[in-house]
Amino acid sequence: MNRYILRSLMVALVWFSANSCSGLLEEKPDLSLVRPTTLDELWALLDNNLQVMNGEPCTVDIVSDDVYLLETLLPSLSEDKYRIYTWSKEPVEGGLDLDWSRPYQQILFTNIVLAELENFSEEEKQATDWKELKGAALFYRAYAYFGLARAFCLPYDRATAEGELGLVLRTSPDIDSPLPRANLEETFDRILNDLTVSRELLADLPAVNTRPSKAAAYAMLSRVYLYQGNFEGSLENAELALGIFSTLIDYNSVDPSPSRPFVGNFGEVIYYSEVFSQLFYFYFSGSAISPDLIDQYGDGDLRKELYYYPRDGFMAYRGQYSYLVNPFGGLAVDELLLNKAEAEARLGEESEALNSLNQLLEKRFTPESFEPLSGLNGEELINAILVERRKELVLRGIRWGDIKRLNVLGADITLKRTINGEEILLPAGDLRFALPIPQKEIGRSGIQQNRYE
Repeated sequence: MNRYILRSLMVALVWFSANSCSGLLEEKPDLSLVRPTTLDELWALLDNNLQVMNGEPCTVDIVSDDVYLLETLLPSLSEDKYRIYTWSKEPVEGGLDLDWSRPYQQILFTNIVLAELENFSEEEKQATDWKELKGAALFYRAYAYFGLARAFCLPYDRATAEGELGLVLRTSPDIDSPLPRANLEETFDRILNDLTVSRELLADLPAVNTRPSKAAAYAMLSRVYLYQGNFEGSLENAELALGIFSTLIDYNSVDPSPSRPFVGNFGEVIYYSEVFSQLFYFYFSGSAISPDLIDQYGDGDLRKELYYYPRDGFMAYRGQYSYLVNPFGGLAVDELLLNKAEAEARLGEESEALNSLNQLLEKRFTPESFEPLSGLNGEELINAILVERRKELVLRGIRWGDIKRLNVLGADITLKRTINGEEILLPAGDLRFALPIPQKEIGRSGIQQNRYE
């Protein structure tokens, strides 16, 4: 282990010495101990990728309609996990700790880096390496805040965002003073500002895809703008990202025989991030992909074979673009094409939307099965794009956010679970679309809990 990584890990231990997966908003670090100060040391802090930086909340997949738990598995769930899966209004003690605390760890790391960067001379600040490091820190912070907002805040609606609870917005490593939750408009202003600045500082593409880049910043802006319903912004940034990087995997070339077909085949990944592991929900016997999603794959669709395998009479997931077992949650070209297609369709550019969608589908079907979509317009075209979006972006943390944003647009999607003959509903507009902040955090920091009445 070189000295830069060692010193960075030491400072990380300092910052988290009193932390037990919650209370990050109010824990006071001891900065009298070693701290990173050089560019290499600061990069090492951000390059702690799979342990801290390159991960995001998983519960957004667990509460979506893509995950199905057999009733034989339900009795073995903890009380917290059962409450989460059934959208309960009851408090959650520890079941969401990682989803809340890890992004705030990432934010703390980025704030350390950003604060230290300001100690450099004006001449040093003109160096490319300094600019790229600042851009990376801003990207990571925006990425973390968006993951938190998608999970723990109500959907973004421009008409109501100023009156809805957002996040605690930390922009400094100095956390002596408690902060209340900002509103949702302020939260998204912070996300967009960080991304907008970062894209001007970053290189087009990174040395490794666990680091941010200009293409990743554009792709993330496309994701955030789509979530907000800003289709012009989403389209513009999708095109800018694709102008830098547009590699698309031809699924005809992927061998379906390995248990994990995409290991080592991440050619369309722009930014690598993993969804935090919750193996109980995704990979243990008794968990499955919702049958209604599986039923949407037609003949010749290679995704059905590459993404899934049979287990317990249902289909389980195996199609992640990741090195280990955690699902992939990062940014990739397939998502960009779907963002682009939807934005084009909603802006009335229907032929362009069909071209964008067909560009993706040609690489997802066998040659003899692929027939370019044509003649679709209006809601029929938008619905076709949304179906492909759900089929393509499985377990990437995206479906929950899509349901929320589509309901703002009037989709009226109601989620349902049937357990022991009882139907449990989560209707559009329900306050439970904002996941509860862990009670440990509420107790330690005193921030306002999400309301459910």
